[in-house]
Amino acid sequence: MRLLLVEDDPMIGESLEEGLRGERYAVDWARDGRGAELALESHAYDLVLLDLGLPRKQGLEVLAAYRKRGGGAPVLIITARDATPDRVAGLDAGADDYLVKPFDLDE
Repeated sequence: MRLLLVEDDPMIGESLEEGLRGERYAVDWARDGRGAELALESHAYDLVLLDLGLPRKQGLEVLAAYRKRGGGAPVLIITARDATPDRVAGLDAGADDYLVKPFDLDE
């Protein structure tokens, strides 16, 4: 499986990338919203792990644009935003699930 990890925090991103590669996933890592958009336009992914608070373009904007273009890969939002309105907004924007940081990789 080829995954797109969209995470601007280097410590979290490195940890997730290492853990996912250890499970034998191919991982591309975008560190901002614009990089995520470019990756999504250039490659097909089996799963997108998407942070919301990103430089250059917010995660919800990336998600909405991806879905509008017909992007069909499952999107899992990974964020520290744990308020119910944030969860609802993410799911309404087209996310398939919502996971609040911090979390265990096994989760």
